[in-house]
Amino acid sequence: MQTTVFKGLRVLEHLARATGPVPLGEIAETCGISKSNAHRLLHTLSACGYVHHDPSTHNYQVTLRMWDMGSHVYDRMELRTLAAPHLEWLAANSEETVHLAVLDNYETLYLDTIDGIHAVRTYVKPGDRAPAYATASGKAMLAYQPEETVKTAAARIERRTEKTVADLEELKTHLARIRETGYSITFGEWREGVAAVSRPIRDAGGRVLAAIGVAGPVDRAGRTGMDSLQAAVKRAADSIEQALATET
Repeated sequence: MQTTVFKGLRVLEHLARATGPVPLGEIAETCGISKSNAHRLLHTLSACGYVHHDPSTHNYQVTLRMWDMGSHVYDRMELRTLAAPHLEWLAANSEETVHLAVLDNYETLYLDTIDGIHAVRTYVKPGDRAPAYATASGKAMLAYQPEETVKTAAARIERRTEKTVADLEELKTHLARIRETGYSITFGEWREGVAAVSRPIRDAGGRVLAAIGVAGPVDRAGRTGMDSLQAAVKRAADSIEQALATET
């Protein structure tokens, strides 16, 4: 299975395990490929930000992009375990569908969910995705992302309902409100008749890792009262952040 991807990953793994910069010849010999092939692969990996080439020594070394990717994966695995009991508490307290989500490629990626107890409820399962600009949890995370990330997310806007944000300016207005209040609330922006409230989850350094939220039919969420749902979501988010701080 000597595909280009396979060879590229082998080169990347070799550099990741190296104790320092590595010359082209050693990379080619260790990975069992020609120097010209190794050079092409390294050029691509450098262009993608995974490898740094030192023009003075002509050696190569892996960049921190690898560490960044690995840290995100590790955070997700740890986060889901730590968040589970607090997700259960929120589900019992709200009686609605609750979820834990992360931002992945400008989308809301649901890591864990618990269904509400009612016959009519919101359905979402782990692994489901939705546009970040149209979901409460997605916007709770987008609100604290760099401007370029927000612009890229907005460039993908497709209105799913009449209440979906229309453009970048409207999205930025929503995100500014989230930063002011600490909550993200949506009414039928992704699915007609669904209300949701969400809050970001931060690590000890203040970086937004994920979001926790509650979603249910607009009519019942109105009867339950958004104030009580917001308070419950805040308590669950705060508890998860405390658990993360204790672990670190």
